[in-house]
Amino acid sequence: MFSIRKVLSIVAIIALVVVLSNISAASTDVILNPSSQINEPGSAGTSSPGMAFTVSSGEVLNVAPGETFNVDVFVSPDVDIAGMQFDLLFDSSKFQIDSVTEGNLFKQSGMGTFFVAASVTPGLLDNTYGCILGNAAVLTPANFATITITANEHASGRSAFILKDVIVSDPKGNAVNVGILNTEVAILVFDISSEHVVEYNDFDRVQENSDVIPGSITVPGTVPGT
Repeated sequence: MFSIRKVLSIVAIIALVVVLSNISAASTDVILNPSSQINEPGSAGTSSPGMAFTVSSGEVLNVAPGETFNVDVFVSPDVDIAGMQFDLLFDSSKFQIDSVTEGNLFKQSGMGTFFVAASVTPGLLDNTYGCILGNAAVLTPANFATITITANEHASGRSAFILKDVIVSDPKGNAVNVGILNTEVAILVFDISSEHVVEYNDFDRVQENSDVIPGSITVPGTVPGT
């Protein structure tokens, strides 16, 4: 039979393994959060600001062909961090990247920051990086970068934005554990005007006709009923 001392030793070992497992499972989360600003039709061909839509993590953002939207690279640290870099994979047949701007993640340290927006090649936003200039770190969640993207005029369908080669570092330059949550954006075309032909400007009327369920639709260039 086991002695009480042996039993206590086994319990202590199990407890230590549980603690170490929890430590190794901890990570700094890097999350892609898409958001869109829908414009309501205005007079004389102009538009006025409409309602802003932000989706929760893991949900899909719906946009119209030709619409511009943002994807925030949101970081939730579990330890002090002072630097970061990432690449982004995307479908260049559906989307074009317009700009990459620095968020508030490292600025909240009160120190100066260094930020370089990535160069864009077909399907790849290549190596955006930044850090705190000086002896400081941050632990409060915030956006590291905001990527402004436009859906191509005649694109449709659902596509993923995927983070790649993500490195987050502590004030000493050591890489920390990272958890990644990517996102998807769907380009939708609506027949809100009920003409049974998809028109790309129909999306502007979605908000004022949100209870309308379109019937059969035809993509431009096709024959109704086929």
